Amino acid sequence: MQWEGVSGKGTVYSYVVFRRAFLASFAKDIPFVMAIVELEESPRVRLLSNIVGCAPEAVHIGMRVNAVYEDVTPEVTLFKFAPAAGAQAR
Repeated sequence: MQWEGVSGKGTVYSYVVFRRAFLASFAKDIPFVMAIVELEESPRVRLLSNIVGCAPEAVHIGMRVNAVYEDVTPEVTLFKFAPAAGAQAR
């Protein structure tokens, strides 16, 4: 096994909109979208992350997305996905 770079581009394979916090620490983020994103690279890689930068109602299967990064602390950065430029809204 080895590290390999990826483009960060992909499509929403599946998703769910959380409207109730399953932990109190997530209450401020409600509603939020958790999605399985399939990256463009081959072999197909699927990642679980949040969709940000659009209303939950705009997310749909097949939506083109790009990776974005959120600095949570100086030591921790999370990757999330946002709609790609020109992505079709629903």
